[in-house]
Amino acid sequence: MANGTASGSTEIEAIVPPRGRAARTVLTSGQVRFRWLITLGIACGAIVVFFPFFWMAITSLKTAPEIQRVPLHIAPDHWLNLANYVEVFKRENFLRYLLNSALVASIAAVSSVVVSSLAGFGFAKYHFPGRDVFFLAIVGILMVPFQSVVVPLYVWMNRLGLLDTYAGIVAPDLVSVFGVFLMRQSIEMIPNDYIDAARMDGSSELRIFFEVILPSVKPAIATLLIIKFMWSWNEFFWPMVVISSPQMKVVTMGLMSFTNMYFIEYNLLTAAAVISILPILVIFVTLQRWVVQAVVMSGLKG
Repeated sequence: MANGTASGSTEIEAIVPPRGRAARTVLTSGQVRFRWLITLGIACGAIVVFFPFFWMAITSLKTAPEIQRVPLHIAPDHWLNLANYVEVFKRENFLRYLLNSALVASIAAVSSVVVSSLAGFGFAKYHFPGRDVFFLAIVGILMVPFQSVVVPLYVWMNRLGLLDTYAGIVAPDLVSVFGVFLMRQSIEMIPNDYIDAARMDGSSELRIFFEVILPSVKPAIATLLIIKFMWSWNEFFWPMVVISSPQMKVVTMGLMSFTNMYFIEYNLLTAAAVISILPILVIFVTLQRWVVQAVVMSGLKG
């Protein structure tokens, strides 16, 4: 028995490497070249994506003669030239435009999260006749161009007296079809055992929604907040249709104030564009860890 035990332990030691000894993977030359190609492709893609923002920021520090200079110089003559940013706020009521966009985008984002979460919970965890048909019909709205419904929507807003008001600007963005789809897919991944256990404890459906469902889909909520805020912030077509007074302009319409049919003031336009992307950048940096977690948790199965 002693010899059998000793020989068995020797075989185990031979199969299992000693603790602390790192396993090393030897890559072939082809694999090394493939990894370098992937790294090079990612770096080139990052440069292509980042360069327009870099060029916009650099141009915002130049004067009009510097922009028109031939040959072209990438760097501005004075890196601390903030005269364009000051002129933006002097020329237009740009702070009011920023506040209008922030108000409209915030209301649209919060409303979309609330409605989409409730609708997603119903489609994911309840069974009722025609559920799948209704869901497919809602998702099918994504294929309808917004421009095709602008005329009836404008007539409707006019009858309700909502033209040139905050309610009229934000009305089409209060519900997000994409948000319903996103929240339904996220809530569907939550195990039904959690909901059944909460019901056995006597929790109401509303309490289950707030205390079980919402905490489990925080990454999806953060993702929807960022996407919906960004969409509403960048919206130009509908505000241009419904807004008529200068004090109700949003930031996208404010950017158009630096262009006309004869010339474009690129130094002021780029400065205003830099200002306009700062709120979106702050929100993305604040919530990016939730977005990454949403991607990681996408493989969770209920």
